Amino acid sequence: MRVLFSSTFGYGHMFPMYPLARAFQAAGHDVLWATSADAGDRLEAAGLPAAPCGLAGPELRERVGSLQGRVASVSPRERAAFMYPRLFGETLTPPMAADLLPLATSWQPDLMVHEHGELASPLVGAVLQVPSVTHAFGGGIPPSMLEDAGARLAGLWAEHGQALPPYAGSFTTLYLDICPPSVQSVPLDHVPARQPLRPVADSGGGAGPLPHYLERDGRPLVYVTLGTVQNRLPLLAPAVAALAGLPVRVLVTVGPDGDPDALGPQPDHVHVERWVDQPRVLQHCDVVVSHAGSGTFLGALAAGLPQLCLPQAADQFRNSEGGRRAGAAVVLSPDESSPEAIASAVGALLTDEALHRRARGVAHEIAAMPAPGAVVDVLVALGAGGR
Repeated sequence: MRVLFSSTFGYGHMFPMYPLARAFQAAGHDVLWATSADAGDRLEAAGLPAAPCGLAGPELRERVGSLQGRVASVSPRERAAFMYPRLFGETLTPPMAADLLPLATSWQPDLMVHEHGELASPLVGAVLQVPSVTHAFGGGIPPSMLEDAGARLAGLWAEHGQALPPYAGSFTTLYLDICPPSVQSVPLDHVPARQPLRPVADSGGGAGPLPHYLERDGRPLVYVTLGTVQNRLPLLAPAVAALAGLPVRVLVTVGPDGDPDALGPQPDHVHVERWVDQPRVLQHCDVVVSHAGSGTFLGALAAGLPQLCLPQAADQFRNSEGGRRAGAAVVLSPDESSPEAIASAVGALLTDEALHRRARGVAHEIAAMPAPGAVVDVLVALGAGGR
């Protein structure tokens, strides 16, 4: 079978689909991944063949930067509703569709799999009559945001002689849901066909010697990350300084385009890195402090780790609410996230056995979800029936 994956350029949108793509490869199927040329190197490093599609280079940075400038005036909790339809709908989808349609016409996939921020695949699938499956990158996206994105794409669908389905075409075939129900904050009653899929942490990293920052010395390890988008927030430096005063080791990541030296000199028990193999780190740490981006949020839960969520935008408020409701996370809103509050919350997380127990409970829930290899069998049957 030929399976055409497609994604936007973001790390957090690509990594959740790696395990399924690898599972298809392991089962002997042909896989091709369409995404921005800016992200092609990541796929090459992961052993996943890539085809450049959509915006890239200066034009991509200019258009995304323009939207980020506009969203700065929107309150943090409303930023997701502002950005999703404008970025993933009207900005990225038309140029992606312009490239994806000829690619799919030539490559002739039996099945298309797109992450929930890449909305050209449903249109291309409709034009070519190929099943297009939606792969979650975290929890559910509110239906109102999907409808707004769809409304901005109605003209594009009409140009191709297609009637616009509900929710920008996201659920016309199947929804692969990687979010365990206990932390799902968006009701999924609007999704007609849902297939649970275990979230498996995969950042494309390889095995090697244990990094020095993971070597235990009797003190707990606190992992601090604000992801690859919010990693330059002024919140990070004072938070790290406050955590440095606790009897812990601290590992901080500033993102692949961040500068570790920007945080200034650090004591010996604080380690600052641009990028780490997060799945490996999570096997060795005790508490996670993050922006509650979906990759870190679900990765920490899969590892049974309690976490402090500092949501800033995007899906982070929804993730944080799910973690708090499940009793596996402590949440500080932007106006509550003083260095003192962060240090106090981490101190409580280290000693609160109830939080640890509930986080382990979510880990058991995740482990019981179908593995990527099992879902491949479901999708092979879907693809075989769709041609």
